[in-house]
Amino acid sequence: MKTVTLALLLGLPILAGAAQMPGVQRHPAPAAEPMKRFSWRDEAAGYTFVAPPRWAGKVQAVPLKSEELAKSGATSGVRFVEGSKTLLVLLATDETRVQALTATGGSELSRNGDHVVAVKTEVDAGDMALTNEELASAVQWDGGAQGTVSR
Repeated sequence: MKTVTLALLLGLPILAGAAQMPGVQRHPAPAAEPMKRFSWRDEAAGYTFVAPPRWAGKVQAVPLKSEELAKSGATSGVRFVEGSKTLLVLLATDETRVQALTATGGSELSRNGDHVVAVKTEVDAGDMALTNEELASAVQWDGGAQGTVSR
């Protein structure tokens, strides 16, 4: 009888550990925090511009007016501003009008099919300025990988 009792007492902690499923901690899961991300979509050209997290909540996208688009030769465009300071301007057009974009001070950033995205960066963008690596990987074309350029 003592042997049976001793076996039950020694086996009791093993059974208690087996009853609890692995990973169950009896604590509620942490509340989900929204992902801090800045992105802007250009439906006409078929790309998404994704900036680093430091832009989230600070930078606003302001679409360019038709007069500004006509001057630059772009079919669509956006100005990214922080307060009253412009950080950069993205201009998109087709391949036949790319010369007009580069003539007005834009530099080609990415190209996919017959769509071209040019960028005009501001000299004094401060700590919100994008590095060359961030800028190179910011354009994500529909159906392509991030930073993909096809010529």
